This record gives sequence, structure tokens and C-alpha cells, in this order.
Amino acid sequence: MASIGSGIGESMEDIYLFKAKRLDNGEWVQGNLIQSCDATDGWESIIIPVKNSNMFTKHIGHGYGNLGFENWYRVNPSAICRCTGLKDKNGRLIWENDIVKINNSKANTVITFRDFEIICTIPNEKYYKHRLEYDTEYEVVGNVFDNPELLESEG
Repeated sequence: MASIGSGIGESMEDIYLFKAKRLDNGEWVQGNLIQSCDATDGWESIIIPVKNSNMFTKHIGHGYGNLGFENWYRVNPSAICRCTGLKDKNGRLIWENDIVKINNSKANTVITFRDFEIICTIPNEKYYKHRLEYDTEYEVVGNVFDNPELLESEG
């Protein structure tokens, strides 16, 4: 297995990225993940984009105020995906829960993290697993949230 951060075309910063679907509109957003426990809302998952996001103080009265957040997004916790730090043959980042083709194989595989390894698995295949490596040709064709039909067996 390629160690994270050693693959061709990788950026060490990419391995710290997360992406998820926004709660307000369902669009994907990527950046830094914050999970906090809010007393009124329970656990919240928030993505803070790397660029164009701010935290600021709204002053009220005599210098005291509340925090304000610009471009921080509440996200669906079940749709959080970690970045592998690797890119496919087209230069796209490969994320957890992406569906990829390996060397033009017939079956699509799903990217997962297991025991500190990045694994490709074929759904419903009990024993298939393939370590994601940077010297194999991968192509991201979708993800399990937006394209579940890509995982249906080719009967």
C-alpha cells in the first residue's frame, strides 16, 4: 500500500480534508471537519472551507458579543467522507465512499478506510478487497450517495 502522502500528484494538505452534504441544500462542501456537542441541538457536524470562511465577533453593548460564522456549513453526519490524499487518473481527489473503476475492471469498487489502510471493496463480495495504491490506474465514476446505481451488479 502506498503510504498516505507519498503518491504521485498528492498534496499533504489534502489528506486532512473532509467533504459532506450540506443540511440546508444537499450540496457537497469540502474543508475542515468540526464535530461539536451543542446542548440544544446535540452533536453537530460542520465543514469549514479552507478558503473564504471567517469567524468573527458581533459586538453588542459594552464590548461583549456573540460569535458569527461566515461560510461554515452544517452537514449530514452520515455523508461525511475523508480524503485519501490520492488522485485518480484524471487528477480528481479520491474520497472515502467514492466509487472507482480499477484498470477498466467490470466491477466498481467503493473506497473505505479500515485499520489505517485505504481499501477498495466490491459490495456483496465477501472476500474482495484491494489496497488503494498510487501506481494503479483508478477512475472515480461517482459516489455511494449520489450514484448508488453504479454499485448494482452487472447481471
